[in-house]
Amino acid sequence: KLLALSLCFCVLVLGASSVTFRQGGEENECQFQRLNAQRPDNRIESEGGYIETWNPNNQEFQCAGVALSRTVLRRNALRRPFYSNAPLEIYVQQGSGYFGLIFPGCPSTYEEPAQEGRRYQSQKPSRRFQVGQDDPSQQQQDSHQKVHRFDEGDLIAVPTGVAFWMYNDEDTDVVTVTLSDTSSIHNQLDQFPRRFYLAGNQEQEFLRYQQQQGSRPHYRQISPRVRGDEQENEGSNIFSGFAQEFLQHAFQVDRQTVENLRGENEREEQGAIVTVKGGLRILSPDEEDESSRSPPSRREEFDEDRSRPQQRGKYDENRRGYKNGIEETICSASVKKNLGRSSNPDIYNPQAGSLRSVNELDLPILGWLGLSAQHGTIYRNAMFVPHYTLNAHTIVVALNGRAHVQVVDSNGNRVYDEELQEGHVLVVPQNFAVAAKAQSENYEYLAFKTDSRPSIANLAGENSIIDNLPEEVVANSYRLPREQARQLKNNNPFKFFVPPFDHQSMREVA
Repeated sequence: KLLALSLCFCVLVLGASSVTFRQGGEENECQFQRLNAQRPDNRIESEGGYIETWNPNNQEFQCAGVALSRTVLRRNALRRPFYSNAPLEIYVQQGSGYFGLIFPGCPSTYEEPAQEGRRYQSQKPSRRFQVGQDDPSQQQQDSHQKVHRFDEGDLIAVPTGVAFWMYNDEDTDVVTVTLSDTSSIHNQLDQFPRRFYLAGNQEQEFLRYQQQQGSRPHYRQISPRVRGDEQENEGSNIFSGFAQEFLQHAFQVDRQTVENLRGENEREEQGAIVTVKGGLRILSPDEEDESSRSPPSRREEFDEDRSRPQQRGKYDENRRGYKNGIEETICSASVKKNLGRSSNPDIYNPQAGSLRSVNELDLPILGWLGLSAQHGTIYRNAMFVPHYTLNAHTIVVALNGRAHVQVVDSNGNRVYDEELQEGHVLVVPQNFAVAAKAQSENYEYLAFKTDSRPSIANLAGENSIIDNLPEEVVANSYRLPREQARQLKNNNPFKFFVPPFDHQSMREVA
């Protein structure tokens, strides 16, 4: 009896832990006569790049409960630290560099050594001193939380309220696409994307949409106070709202430092992305440690899941069943996984295309965020079969090329039947069926999913719903002779990607 009770308890706990809670939207938000592909309609320029946003007030984004943005970082550009009211998934479409996440309460594990022997992104002496110290020999050594390397194709998970920064150390522009899951249970504010900047005095990228919507904060705003000739600054930086004496007391620094902290000495064009003159000085692992890893490619060199080669096979195999937090604490959690053009895709057809997925089984922190993603490539005139996602909305971002996409709702209406081009975003609501056929040489797409372990049901091909129905059920449901019912079930031997269609290659089953 005790064993039975224990097993029941384990099943209940595991079942509850796999459930993703999402806030419900307004009634009829997912009632569509027609879906529309969306393009970014706002760009905010900064000194070191720019941020583009899609309008989160569009019905498609309201239905899915998400917001979308794209960021471009030029050479030596730093995306200033910020945190968000919603979990983020950041896909690196192009480029490489460094990023950091600041988990509250976790220790600073990267420490600047007093002796030589470590390499830095820039070999400049540190300018960090204690107050009143001018002697470099007395300088205070820097320490901070872990810095991560990112490369093209990486998927980065950022939990709600966790501060994030990013830096481009290469000549190639860094291009990222960011999904904000505003309907996540982790967002206790309204379902509007918010960026809480920790530095600068720049415009909030989603603020204009909030003003268009006419929505107002559900809290009382305090009018700026005037003291003598000084008016308290109200900028977009989180520190700019605090009084100077509060910040001087909290940080124990001088007035000039506080003014910079509050963004008072900012040039308007600097914005959320600034250019670091001479490059950013970053602590990174020894070259000897990196070169000792077997895969020589840069992408794999910084893959966190490959940093423990002695645990690789057994660890990946066993961790899929764990959700108790023992094997991976938040302070040491992996926060990225490469999703791009993989040499080991989950689905591959040499004549049709490939698909790579990252979910909570591959990157456990996604189980906390309740998100996942896929990266797919379809070759010219090939297609992926009609299918639907059982438990998630899908946000499709066309990265390269173009494809003819069709989406069908619960009433059998074709709510989308157009060409999806590079830069377009299409929201496919939960259980809506979708199919796509590539119109260019290579159609490359990113698909964000609003569940950490999405389930997909194919409607055609091997092991599809039709394929798994009894032949008699197929014949009587569609009023077909047995021979045609058999052909409907068996003529397509492919599971997901189908090569260009050739009538001569049709396979009839006797």
